Amino acid sequence: MIQNILLATDGSSAAQEAVDFAASLALRFQATVIVLNAFTPTRSTESHPSRTPRQSLDGARALVEDAARRLREMGIQNVDSEVMEGPATNVILGVAETRKPDLIVIGARGASTWQGHMLGSVSMAVTLRAECPVLVVK
Repeated sequence: MIQNILLATDGSSAAQEAVDFAASLALRFQATVIVLNAFTPTRSTESHPSRTPRQSLDGARALVEDAARRLREMGIQNVDSEVMEGPATNVILGVAETRKPDLIVIGARGASTWQGHMLGSVSMAVTLRAECPVLVVK
């Protein structure tokens, strides 16, 4: 039985599809959904003077809140949100180790390597290393 779902989102179109899958499962099993975004702060540079770590954090929070809002609109009552700094794979696996979800739901993205044609590098790494089942949504 699925009681806790970890939904990792990066705002991509596949991540948007993953929200829908997580919602359908959460409704079916009355599960809690933990919406997670891992962000890497951008540093202000000459080419992008307006990019700061604060804006990156705000963007990450906005992504998570948007996904959480969508889940609630679809009838999911128990939604938690987390935003953590760090490499996405490490953050997702760390939160999974701490929160012990029954399932991780993550969107697939294309990557430049031959392995990444079907799965993005983060979704592939999470699938290989997670201790619980992982649903990758394209």
